[in-house]
Amino acid sequence: MFGTYEKFNLIRATFARRGASQFIIEDFYNPGQLRMGGYRGGDPHLSSDFLLDIKPLINNIPVAYSYFCDEASLSILPDACCSEVEFALTNKGHMRVRGEGAGLRLELRSAIGGGARAFRGCYALPDGSGWEADFGKHGKLFFDILQGSFGACSVYNDEKNEYEAAIFDFLPDAETCGFEAAIHEYGSRSIESFGEYELFDDLIESNRADFAEFCKIYRDAPSEYKEVAKYAAWTVWSHVSSTTGKLVEPVIFWQNSLITTAAAWQQSYNAMAMLNDPTEAWRMICTLFNYQDEQTGRLPGMLRAQGGSMGMQPPFQGFALDHIRRQIGDDFLTDDECKRMYPKWVKWTNYWTTYRNAGRGDDVTSLLSPHETGWDDASNFKDGFPAEDPNNMAFLVLMFEGAARLAIGCGKHSEAEAWQARAEKLTQTLIDDYWDGEKFATKVKGKNVDAMSLACYQPIILGKRLPQHIIDKVAEKLTTEGEWLTEIGLASESMKSELVTFGISFVCGRVVGPQNMILTVGLNAAGKNKEAEMIAKRYCDQAPREGLILGFAPYDYFPLTGENAPDQPPPILTDGWPWSSWPANCVLTMLGSVIGK
Repeated sequence: MFGTYEKFNLIRATFARRGASQFIIEDFYNPGQLRMGGYRGGDPHLSSDFLLDIKPLINNIPVAYSYFCDEASLSILPDACCSEVEFALTNKGHMRVRGEGAGLRLELRSAIGGGARAFRGCYALPDGSGWEADFGKHGKLFFDILQGSFGACSVYNDEKNEYEAAIFDFLPDAETCGFEAAIHEYGSRSIESFGEYELFDDLIESNRADFAEFCKIYRDAPSEYKEVAKYAAWTVWSHVSSTTGKLVEPVIFWQNSLITTAAAWQQSYNAMAMLNDPTEAWRMICTLFNYQDEQTGRLPGMLRAQGGSMGMQPPFQGFALDHIRRQIGDDFLTDDECKRMYPKWVKWTNYWTTYRNAGRGDDVTSLLSPHETGWDDASNFKDGFPAEDPNNMAFLVLMFEGAARLAIGCGKHSEAEAWQARAEKLTQTLIDDYWDGEKFATKVKGKNVDAMSLACYQPIILGKRLPQHIIDKVAEKLTTEGEWLTEIGLASESMKSELVTFGISFVCGRVVGPQNMILTVGLNAAGKNKEAEMIAKRYCDQAPREGLILGFAPYDYFPLTGENAPDQPPPILTDGWPWSSWPANCVLTMLGSVIGK
């Protein structure tokens, strides 16, 4: 799927697999150089001290190479001879590597400034079972040599009080001309005996089978989208975490190399596509509730192996649950699950109506940050905060309805009726107070914000709960060429707006996967199926052309002025440039629920 001479390489994607805590990526600043890393330390690979250059050896000398990888293994092919080094990942805390006619060097090189700052030392275990290398907060590696020989070399700088170099060589056996090893990754504990390893070829086939099994949780994509559906499923599969550190159950990382983070609401994005496995979909919706603040009910905005951070993300879980229920019903909500989740769901819902209440005496909320609605730099927040945002309130309507459904499963029918009544009342408030005849308007200090953000139409997620004249107007706005609609999907800011930018900004002009998914699912729920499908196809047609990146620039110029748009920035922390599971799960949702449905 990815390789030196393939359409896409590992600069935009990582070679990884479900449940593995290690990955391999190509160096953006040194194309052709593969690097091995991991997410235990929590550092993005662009600034991490824990990255090892991968160098095949011929006669103990590093040589140039090309590579190819699919879901099962990664092959490195030295340019000058018929030899190969092959990596295969596992979900058992280690990776496997073998070579035929070649050796392998792993050389630690910090992303910034070079050197080997993360290195703490390496030694051979007294029993001769292998070598252990310590990398501080990034954990340890244990090199178990199954065939061939191993050597380690390091250089320490007394003046800098840090290592300048750390090199690990795997050398082929003199008779067989091959080597094989297992590289275990773990924390501060000592390595435990693993036991017998499976045959390398069997491991490759088990990886392929695991991916095929994972793909079954998604509906079959239309025939013309089979390839992009595979890429999208692989991207999600390769971002499923292990249960390392403080991750008590698997989550799906947004990125597993640049930003090794599971976003709270993104777990629900993943759930929306998993329609063939509603139990897993429901688990994904519930994942972040494992880290809920008992006192306030708040969920962490981000989750990493190091724990949860208390930033804020919107209450997306109700929208995800509503989508799944409309698509496949809700038999997966057993009475036991309702009893388990109802108190948690209520606490999270009440967090918003308590700590973000606008003070009107009802359920209208007033936000303090754009992150609380998911539109980080949208123009509907240009007048500042606190802001009464219709998007957040639309999410709350669906949280209320979700609470009603869970209450029924608990036998709390009067509470269910109360939740449903609140949902209907807040919906009517949105219509009466926030629909201005053309859009849903954010309010600051009681005044409508004059904005041209795509966010002004996101309450279409309420579907047929809205009156037909609003549904018709939203569909009209979203299908008018040259405003929000572009050749590659919906832009996050109108092309007629003076605020449009295609650079580092997240949602003020780019065509972004989550917004296209949300709006098309909403249009579909409102009965505007043809309009939804047209928009979804435009976005899904773009993905195989440029990859599953988070935000596309729809033009290389600004339509309003005709001026050339600046070049896109390289991958940095605030930019969605690399392939990530977020646009991947959005594509899978549109393929499974919008296109051809």
